[in-house]
Amino acid sequence: MNYEVKKLDNSVVEITLKVEGAEVSTAKKAAVKKITKDAEIPGFRKGHAPASAIESHYEGVIKEEITDAILKGHYEAILKDGQINPVDYIKTTKVELDGDKFVVTFMVDVFPEIKLGEYKGLEATKETFEMTDETVNKEIEAMVSAKSNLEDATEGHKAEMEDTLDLAFEGFVDGVAFEGGKSESHMLKLGAKSFIDTFEEQLVGYEKDQEGEIVVNFPTEYNTENLAGKEATFKVKINAIKVAVTPELNDEFAVEAGFESVEDLKTKKTEEIKNREEARVEGEYRQTLLNQVLANTEMTLPLSMVAREIKGRISEMEGQLKSQGMNLEMYLQMSGSTMEQLNDQVKPMAIEKIKLDLILDEIAKIEKIELTEEELEAKLVEVSVMYKMEVDKLKEELTKANNLENFTMNLRTDATMQKTVEFIQAQAK
Repeated sequence: MNYEVKKLDNSVVEITLKVEGAEVSTAKKAAVKKITKDAEIPGFRKGHAPASAIESHYEGVIKEEITDAILKGHYEAILKDGQINPVDYIKTTKVELDGDKFVVTFMVDVFPEIKLGEYKGLEATKETFEMTDETVNKEIEAMVSAKSNLEDATEGHKAEMEDTLDLAFEGFVDGVAFEGGKSESHMLKLGAKSFIDTFEEQLVGYEKDQEGEIVVNFPTEYNTENLAGKEATFKVKINAIKVAVTPELNDEFAVEAGFESVEDLKTKKTEEIKNREEARVEGEYRQTLLNQVLANTEMTLPLSMVAREIKGRISEMEGQLKSQGMNLEMYLQMSGSTMEQLNDQVKPMAIEKIKLDLILDEIAKIEKIELTEEELEAKLVEVSVMYKMEVDKLKEELTKANNLENFTMNLRTDATMQKTVEFIQAQAK
């Protein structure tokens, strides 16, 4: 087997494979035979054209068939012999066929080389959380505020930030009404920033039934091209002004919220905040350490690996939007973003996630961090409790779905990463 490997940028290798003799002629004959069955060439009956005519008429197809056959015969052996670890499909760049001499050049994205930096003895300051009455009171105030009801404002009330307006409006650009810029009744909370520019701020001071004009500018990168960067005038009318009426904090309120009394509410909220904030502090400390590990490590990710992670994250986002009765197109329109901008927004997080996963995997190998069968079984028990079923029943359901092996493997991987993070924390100062 005659091949050469050349390393390129972005964790890509270029492989040139040279084959000649019987293997090429055999692959060529098989390709010609396969094509002959259905070949239609002027002057010959279907399936009866001579090999010379097939070769002349279907030169490109024959090259493709030979390339496919030879790569199938050598690709896995090249990977094993050259210790090449691919992360994506091969991309053929050049094929040369001269008689029984065949040369194919192709590229493949591979797992990056990792120059692991320091991950032991890292230093980081952990925040100290102190529980105060003020912290608890603010949380309870927010809880009470969330139960507020909207009621019509008193006569003569002037709109303020946080008020909710029942608004009629129509938008114009250069004196012409534009599509999607009109509503007879739209509920708008001032300060929510759901409208562009200073639209909401300009409505402060309006009274019920008052009419007026609001002038704003669309963002230069607005997703509707004919509106991007344009000045727009909105004719508005206030149908109604509604203000939030906050309930009183008493035992009745506490019982409705699922507590026994105000005292019980405060006690349980205190414990909830304590647990949450301690988890936050621990999470931030852990992330500080992991950021150092990331900064200390060098690697160049293949583009296909990043693209796949971005696609996965956006797919998750689509699922979340769907559960909220929206879709990606609606989200982009509301946020004034494009798909390209969303990709750019997700990309840094995708890169960090991939790098961290690869680094933790590398550290786990070096430090021989593995999950014991007992630890794996404990993790399966945790999952079964979450799904409210016995662990044997969980395994049975996963087996029925032909997913037990894959599920267990993912669980083992995630738990091993968790152990590796705990190892880094234990080694930190």
